[in-house]
Amino acid sequence: MYKVLLADDERIILEGMAEIIEWEALGVSLIGKAQNGNEAYDKILNNQPHIVITDVKMPGMDGLELIKKVSAANPSVQFIVLSGFGEFEYAKEAMKYGVKHYLLKPCNEQQIISSLEEIIAELKQHDMRQKRTAHLKHELDHIRSFAADQYLEGLIAGVAQLSPPPSLAGKKVRLLIVKGEQSIDSAVREALGSALTAVCSSGDWTVLAVEENAAEKAADVFTDYQMAISQTGELRHAGQLFRDTVEASGDLHGSAVISKMIRLVADELANPNLSLKWAAKDMLFMNPDYLGKLFKQETGEKFSQYVTRVRLEHAMKQLKIRRDASVSDIAEEIGFGDNPKYFSLVFKKYTGLTPSEFRRKQGGASAG
Repeated sequence: MYKVLLADDERIILEGMAEIIEWEALGVSLIGKAQNGNEAYDKILNNQPHIVITDVKMPGMDGLELIKKVSAANPSVQFIVLSGFGEFEYAKEAMKYGVKHYLLKPCNEQQIISSLEEIIAELKQHDMRQKRTAHLKHELDHIRSFAADQYLEGLIAGVAQLSPPPSLAGKKVRLLIVKGEQSIDSAVREALGSALTAVCSSGDWTVLAVEENAAEKAADVFTDYQMAISQTGELRHAGQLFRDTVEASGDLHGSAVISKMIRLVADELANPNLSLKWAAKDMLFMNPDYLGKLFKQETGEKFSQYVTRVRLEHAMKQLKIRRDASVSDIAEEIGFGDNPKYFSLVFKKYTGLTPSEFRRKQGGASAG
């Protein structure tokens, strides 16, 4: 039901219009009355009427100012303007703001009803057009989504000479490869929104192509699943991205991934950024939570504990055999950067001795 607001500084006219017109029979509801422009403006902002019937001359803010301000804030509001004899200049000015209904006082009930009926018919037509447009857009989005899904499925399956849908030509994506057939329901699609370019199933995997900057958001949707994330590439290269990622992650098989993580720790021992999150997202392109669970499950040790243990065992070995190396040098070699004090604290917590005390106990000279 469309909403109507009345504004007139003459109480008799205001109450008369409110009483005499059968609003509900017209398919509208009278939601308010105002006796000056300022009051009318506040009620329009608060109640969002579709139609305003206003006098031209009112105290505070006249009808013309009201139309200007409301048109700037909400151009969809329709006006019926009431004016006295000899106020034609007001009518011309009102028409500049799209006002089509200008009634000369005294106007009768039927004139107001006729203007209301015309506006209501226009509003209904506008609403129908919007509904049709929304429906067509929904259908078009569905068709586009289906075409994109089919295209991705063909690429993963290795179908040659596929042409991308026009809207996807040259599109950059990352693939989220989830083990097992997952239900990509409306909640998942809503969470990812337009970032989800296409989705398909392929054997043991569900593959989602997502916009390159949304890969982490997409991964969060599947925190509890075994998964991998590809490098960035054009959607048309999804087949190669898929094969490279599955191969790199050891066919998403646990022990192969853990072997890679252990090799990575050995290679990156001096890297201060070495962490589960860094290893997962920058090196192995997998979900950090899943990777952490997998590592603990396979090794019985948290990844962070493993890294600390390997670093400190390496440090102990170096303190024994490299008598002249400084504690600072060894700290830097195992990823503590320029923070030898923190290294000493961690070392003491692990061994019960500071690096210098450990070295003395081994019978070597204390350096640095």
